[in-house]
This record gives sequence, structure tokens and C-alpha cells, in this order.
Amino acid sequence: MKVILFEEFGGYDKLKIVDRPMPTPKQGQLLVKITTAAVNPVDDTLRLGHIKSRVTFPKILGNEAAGIVVKGNDEFPDGTRVIISCYDAQGGVRGISSDGSWQEYRALDPSELIKIPDTVSDETAASFPVAYFSAWACLDKADFTAGQSVLSFAAGGAVGNAGVQLATAMGASLVITTAGSTDKSNRAANAGISNVIDLSKSPLTESVMLLTQNKGVNVVIDMVGGNLTGQALSALSKDGILVVIGYAAGVEFTAKITDFVWKGIQMRGQSLSTYTDKAKHKQALDTMLPLLAKGKIQPPVAKVFTANEIGKAHRYMIEDRPFGKVLFKF
Repeated sequence: MKVILFEEFGGYDKLKIVDRPMPTPKQGQLLVKITTAAVNPVDDTLRLGHIKSRVTFPKILGNEAAGIVVKGNDEFPDGTRVIISCYDAQGGVRGISSDGSWQEYRALDPSELIKIPDTVSDETAASFPVAYFSAWACLDKADFTAGQSVLSFAAGGAVGNAGVQLATAMGASLVITTAGSTDKSNRAANAGISNVIDLSKSPLTESVMLLTQNKGVNVVIDMVGGNLTGQALSALSKDGILVVIGYAAGVEFTAKITDFVWKGIQMRGQSLSTYTDKAKHKQALDTMLPLLAKGKIQPPVAKVFTANEIGKAHRYMIEDRPFGKVLFKF
């Protein structure tokens, strides 16, 4: 079977396709053929060696995928289409704590699989776990309730887009998002997203205040970091909460202490690696899967590559910064 891995840190060319024997399922495991897998920013981070402590060579990346059961059980009979969860059997994040989904076949525990609704394609299914669990975890961390207003950065990014869709589906009174360019702002608008702040033309804080009649937003989902975090803190309402889950634009920012003192705002951190409560996972899936099946939430897909083009897929995600998810097929 085909396996994509790297054996040393470096550029896109370090990713190799090798042949390995088919895995033999242990007692209780199922054999799944991977059809479609996702490429995520953390894959680039790991390949470059920015988190060396989480890499043992050879390293197989991939947080999430979609596939079909070829050796199943009563719950997942042969032929069942499944999502490979971003969480492995031990509760760690797949592709970080353990080998990932960039391999043609996987022997997996039933707890690692989610049945794909009949109305959902493999591409949509493979795009679902990381983005939507991340956005859900942020809303949960912010104690979000229906009727609150939400700012979810980066409409063109997987987590930002998921935050917009989930907040809307869960009853937010107002959902605001951002785009780093006019092109992405237009793409978001064409996708039916309202209240998009084009950061190439408009300042964040002032734009949020204009959209909220100077009240600010109750919740911010921040996967960008850097200077935008400080600006977003100033855009929070009284007792508002910013949840940060990423730092693509940098790890430092400037904020006004007076915003914390006089407005009572809070900043909280979140990651998939720390969102391990299985009861919360079940609650998330019980809410999100029906929304996915009905098309109420729909991850955008930018481009689908073949496994042989994995280096190109990585480069496209990092350098072209597309609107939507990057996938590849075996």
C-alpha cells in the first residue's frame, strides 16, 4: 500500500511515497481503505521541524480523512463509508501524537470512526473533523449561547469558516468574519457569508464597532494571532471573551489593560490537543452531524490533488493561501 512520510525535516520535497505492507487489524480493530485525506497547516509545521518534540522518524502526517471499511464488524459492516476522526484511540490528535491518515489503509478502533451521512461526499467528510471540532471547542471555551454575537477570523480558512457556519447554525445574533484580501472577501460574499471585513481596506476594531453599533462582539474565535489579536480584544463587548486557537500571524501582540479592567473582557486559550473530554466530543457530533447531513454546515474545498502530488498540495496550501480546504486522493 502507499504511505506518505518524511524522514528528515525540510521542504516540500522531503515528503516521500513509499510502499508498505497492508496493516493487520488487532482484536477489535477494523480495516479501512483511505479514499480522501486532508492537508492542514500543522502538517507543514511538523515537516519543517517547528515542533521537533512531536516527531519520531519516519513520520506519517494527516489529522483527518474519509474512507471505506473493508473488514468491519456489526456496527461498521464492510462497505460503510466513514470519517477518520482527528482523535486517535488514545485521545491524542492524529498525525501529531500518533501516525496520521496519509496511508492507503489503516487498522483502527471503532471509536476512531464516524459514519458518513448518505448526503455527504468523501471530500466534505474529509474536510470536517479538524475545522469543525476546533470551531466547536472555541465556542464551548467561550461559553457561547444562542443570541450572542461572534467574530470568527479568516473566512477563507477552514477553522474560521467553520466558526462562521457553526455560530450561525447555533443561533448567534450576529456573525462577523474577516478576509485578508478583496479577492477572498468577494469569495466569502459569493459563498453567502455576510458581514465580511476586508482587512486590506478596513481596520478591524472600527469595522466591528460599526457593525455592532459600538457594542462590540461577545465572542471572538482567533486562529490568526499577532497584531490582529490585540485589535480583536478592543472589539469585544463588556464581559466579552476571545478564544485563541492559532498564531499564524505571530505570537506577540499589544493590548490595552484598560479593556480588561473596565470592560471585564477575557482571553482564553484552546487547542484540539487539550479538548479531550469524550462527553463533549459526543455532544459536538450529536449536534454537528445532523447539520452536516442537511447541508447547514458545509466545509469549502479549494482543490483536490492526487497522492503523487502531495508536495504540490503542501505548497499550494502554504504559498497560495487558498479559500477552503486542500485535499488529496489515493
